[in-house]
Amino acid sequence: MAFRASVVLPLLAAVASPLAAQGALRGVVLSGGAPLPRAVVTVARPGPDTTRVLARTLSADDGSFAAGGLPTGRVVVRARALGHRPLAREVELLPRDTAVLRLVLDPAPQALAAVESRERAGERARFDAVPEVGRVTLTGQAVRALPAVGEPDVLRAAQLMAGVVARNDYSAGYNVRGGESDQNLVLLDGIPVYNPFHLGGLFGTFVDQAVAGVDLSVGGFAAEYGGRLSSVLDVRPRAEERRGVHGAAQVSLLSTSGAAGGALGATADGRARTSWNVAGRRTYLDALVGALSDRSLPYHFQDAQLHVLHRLAGGGTLALTAYAGADVLDGSFAQFGDSARAGGGDFAFTWGNALAGLTWRQPVGAAGRLVGADSALLVQRASVTRFATTLDLGEGTVRFDNRVLEARAAGQLAAYGAFGGAHSALLGWEASAMRVAYDAGSDASAAALFRLRQSPTVLAAYVDDTWRPHPRLLARVGARVEAVPQANWGALSPRASVRWFATPDLAITLAGGQYTQPVHAVRNEDVPVRIFDFWVGADRWIRPSRATHLVLGAERWAGVRSFVRVEGWGERFADIPEPNDGDDPAVRGDEFNALAGHAYGVDVLLRRLEGGTVGGWVAYGYAVSVRSPAAGAPTASGATFLRTGAFWPAQDRRHNLNVVGTWRLPRAWTASARFGFGSGTPFTDIEGQLVRRVYDGMRNTWDTGTRGREPEALGGPRNAGRYPVFHRLDLGVSRAFRRGATTWTPSLSLVNAYNRRNTFVYTFDYAAQPPTRQAVSQFPLLPSVGLAVEF
Repeated sequence: MAFRASVVLPLLAAVASPLAAQGALRGVVLSGGAPLPRAVVTVARPGPDTTRVLARTLSADDGSFAAGGLPTGRVVVRARALGHRPLAREVELLPRDTAVLRLVLDPAPQALAAVESRERAGERARFDAVPEVGRVTLTGQAVRALPAVGEPDVLRAAQLMAGVVARNDYSAGYNVRGGESDQNLVLLDGIPVYNPFHLGGLFGTFVDQAVAGVDLSVGGFAAEYGGRLSSVLDVRPRAEERRGVHGAAQVSLLSTSGAAGGALGATADGRARTSWNVAGRRTYLDALVGALSDRSLPYHFQDAQLHVLHRLAGGGTLALTAYAGADVLDGSFAQFGDSARAGGGDFAFTWGNALAGLTWRQPVGAAGRLVGADSALLVQRASVTRFATTLDLGEGTVRFDNRVLEARAAGQLAAYGAFGGAHSALLGWEASAMRVAYDAGSDASAAALFRLRQSPTVLAAYVDDTWRPHPRLLARVGARVEAVPQANWGALSPRASVRWFATPDLAITLAGGQYTQPVHAVRNEDVPVRIFDFWVGADRWIRPSRATHLVLGAERWAGVRSFVRVEGWGERFADIPEPNDGDDPAVRGDEFNALAGHAYGVDVLLRRLEGGTVGGWVAYGYAVSVRSPAAGAPTASGATFLRTGAFWPAQDRRHNLNVVGTWRLPRAWTASARFGFGSGTPFTDIEGQLVRRVYDGMRNTWDTGTRGREPEALGGPRNAGRYPVFHRLDLGVSRAFRRGATTWTPSLSLVNAYNRRNTFVYTFDYAAQPPTRQAVSQFPLLPSVGLAVEF
């Protein structure tokens, strides 16, 4: 035994000695704060000879990597990935120690195929790294591939996602999971847009060529988003990284749009020092109608958008984003065959948005070190948003004005890999000073029918932390504190989500939270056309609306381009304002009724991300939504069909299906199709009509109704009727032609390809014998041709 020990122990010592002198490393590869899978990580000795690689590995789906058995001393760790700039870091490896790294790769300007690869990785990376529910991303290219009503539209693309309901063809507006149409937060580069619609909601305001992509969250969103109850639509402006001047133009039957952009200067690592993009659009229906007929259509809308990004010393950026849009409808009633109006018969109807904002992003190492983070990012934003609408009938005979002006400042500090590397934390604040004005009256007679002035200040602070306590478990916990001093109101809104990975490709997520909304677009959701919004803020008479979300979902990925998601959800609403038809103009505080409600349902999304030969999705939603007078509030005018006073809101579409597909074909052809199906939405049936008779005391006679008096409708129970089912097929095809540095892409779209007569509204005539009900249809078969040019 002594002999064996004398031989074995020296051998073990000889083997253990070099092993004890070895080191190891582990870490994560990130891009834009999200894990970057399948990045190539190599370890080598420093010096000019980079061919001697000590270790090589790929980052996992969650961005993590590890390497062991490495010699101690100085080594160089390099990471590279498609669509990103390479990164090299020197590390000192110690014996029997594991070095921890966080490698953040910057995106690099790439050809189109490389950009698509980044997008696919980003979708999958969020699944691995953030426990979100109900979130989808659409690139600008994906939006442009869809069949279009005239031209591509970001908001109409959002209508096709699970959980989203489009009331009818004539509106680009949408309702999300039983909510009202004004409960959707729409952002342009983080700046709120109050009414992102044109032509009564028929078109969205965003210029297609200026959009890089959109992120849509339909429920359970994090604490950094506030001010709305139902969803968040974040539109990312396009940043041009190519040198020189590049642009695009698009011509359709309805409008012409154009964009230009370029890059100036260069940073030390080869990126553009300054990039700029400008875009504009105008419709020409007014000129087209005038040229083709003796009729007049005195209406047009126009948009202009600007985005400038400048890279600062130290890795920071400063971005300027601005937008201005307007709808203009002006003329005289004589143009429409009626000149018997006061003030010469002139009218004017204008509305639109304008906004501008500065965003500063700066990496801050000192802030990260305070919490032990690998990196930290400070974001500061200041913006001004304005929405205005004016309706003037008869040169001031009757005039309505609504103005909203919001000055906002916000900041956020994000720390990645904090507290030992397992946490990513956010700390932020927001402050908004608003001015709201609404006037109804007559300039000509100096009579005021209604006058409202509000100056609410909305203050908010939030904290959010994403934590991975176990390789199979992700948690996100946050809270938002909000206050409106003028309304003597404050709220704490906790939010949380937890994701458990049954396998690397299958996860179960539970999310919930509370949400508040201190500003409202007060309109009757029963009205099918969204002409314009009347915005009011919170005060002592108008309480902020509240909602509670609870979502349970499962998501399964097949590779990095295909996934299926199923989510069951429930929401409760409180203090939703609705116009009170019986208000007294002399009494302040009775202008609105407060509604409560709830909604629940199931959403299914099966998606194949764009970038290959085939892309698209199948989105199905089943939902039930109910509204009722809030406790202690007077019952809204109109009969109801439930004893409790409850009714189905107009957005209560039980079944909603959208099947969307895009195909890349040989010879640069692209084909697309969309089929939509929806069960009928509620409406209030008309059960009769009457003509009010007026007694003439001079002649001792009654008016027999022959002096042009319109019959008054007698409505039945509120929203007790249902329109017929809706279904529609849209088709599109385009082909790209390359001529030198210019690409020409003509396109053809067929909206409602088989000319389905979907019901928009009913008109009633009870004077006929027997009484009649006539359906007014939505879109007929609409062919549309367009031409896009890029250079």
